[in-house]
Amino acid sequence: MTTDRFELEERISSILNIDNDIDDLIFLIGDSKERPTEDQLLNSLIGIKSSLDIKYKRLWHTFEQLVNDGTIKNPTT
Repeated sequence: MTTDRFELEERISSILNIDNDIDDLIFLIGDSKERPTEDQLLNSLIGIKSSLDIKYKRLWHTFEQLVNDGTIKNPTT
């Protein structure tokens, strides 16, 4: 897989998409006709947290690849 700055931008944007997951949870809590159980809410929050963790790891991996191949330079080295 080729890593470039566009992939880095995509990874950064994917982190920002977490707001869609939060909007869905807000709907579930506030507007859904069916009331979620405490377990359903906790599972949703655990899923959002897990998804964000994975997205962050992919973002960091992409960043490290770009640094290692010289696409992003460290001015102190």
